[in-house]
Amino acid sequence: MEAISSFTPTVLVAIKIALWLFLILYILFAGIVIKQVRVMTETLQVGLEKSIRTLAVIHFIVSVFVFILSLIIL
Repeated sequence: MEAISSFTPTVLVAIKIALWLFLILYILFAGIVIKQVRVMTETLQVGLEKSIRTLAVIHFIVSVFVFILSLIIL
């Protein structure tokens, strides 16, 4: 804990902002995954379309939840 307390508040704010920017980029990535899964399931018919779409949507929801949680905690 001493290592964390030795940082200045400016450094901690910079780390928070960098983390939030990373999480926003991750949400964008999760949105792109949903789009790519949609295109893939329209192109290929393998019988797993519903479960793959469900996983992509769950991935997006979890990424948004983690971002909101980071806003609350940090």
